[in-house]
Amino acid sequence: MTYYIILFKGIINTLVRLIPLSLYMGSIMSSLIFDNKKAIFLLFGFLFIEFMSFGYNSFSKSVTTPNCAMIRSENLNLALPAPIPLSVGFFVAFFVSDMMETKNFKPIKFYLLIILLLITVWSRINVGCHNVVESIMGALIGITLGIGYYKLIKDRYNEDDDFKSDNISPDESKIFQLLNM
Repeated sequence: MTYYIILFKGIINTLVRLIPLSLYMGSIMSSLIFDNKKAIFLLFGFLFIEFMSFGYNSFSKSVTTPNCAMIRSENLNLALPAPIPLSVGFFVAFFVSDMMETKNFKPIKFYLLIILLLITVWSRINVGCHNVVESIMGALIGITLGIGYYKLIKDRYNEDDDFKSDNISPDESKIFQLLNM
């Protein structure tokens, strides 16, 4: 039984470690393939927190612990500058802010985002990357940055970008709108 618990925790911890890369790659692919301007705004937000964390890490001369590394070897511990709870907190706050601003609150989406944040905080504590205070503070800073960034770009982010092309018939427009619900 304990083998399966350890295996489950290992899988969760590995998935949490990959969340930032998944979010960044998802934003990049969505913006490139689907020409999604919302994904571009989100990607700029992720880059903003990474550059800010890089500056902080350079200024404070912090050292990456092996438990926090995304890629570990005997000679190298490679990690992103921003702590994972900060990145996930930013992501959660950004989308919760969008749900609140557009008055399109979806409880299931909200609870799944909160569960993702809680699992992330737990995972980083479980791995030994952060203690409880560091992990919670990282998430709170990410939440604050996510709300602030959303407030800063909300007008551009929520611009009506439905169908600017005259080539789409009204019937095709209705079908596309139904598919996007």
